[in-house]
Amino acid sequence: MFFFMILNYILLTLSAAGLMIIGLNHYFQIGFFGMAPIKLDIFISLIYVAAETLVMFFFVGTGVSIKEYIQENPDTDHKYHKESVSIKRVLYPPTMMATLLFVAMIIFDGGWLMGQMSRGWFHAFYVATVYYFIKSLIVQHKCFKKNTLVILEMTKTKAKINSADLF
Repeated sequence: MFFFMILNYILLTLSAAGLMIIGLNHYFQIGFFGMAPIKLDIFISLIYVAAETLVMFFFVGTGVSIKEYIQENPDTDHKYHKESVSIKRVLYPPTMMATLLFVAMIIFDGGWLMGQMSRGWFHAFYVATVYYFIKSLIVQHKCFKKNTLVILEMTKTKAKINSADLF
């Protein structure tokens, strides 16, 4: 479980750096890594989509594990499954919005690079993407903490971890 969380934090850090590179490349035409701007945009978006897919699968997977644990241990309170579902309800909307905005930003950057649309569209989507990216990072971090605590409490693991120690 912690391996996937750490891997996700690494991918999201790379995505944050990539988002900054996209902004710098759009305004200053630096040409990072010798790549054409649209190729760089697509490469960075692939890393970001991989990170967000990992987030989704992590929470789906732990939700299934919680459900199976409850089925195998009938004396376990069903509140843990309900908490898992409520965590996903908080997590998914900003995560999906950030992903959609990220992809739209890449499309509008490509449209501007090809001379098919105004630069203003990219500006608007870049600002919205940065806002939702930061918002989704904060929400994801809180949800990772809550989800881990739910699993530890459910399995009654006497780990030396409290909520302040989790990242």
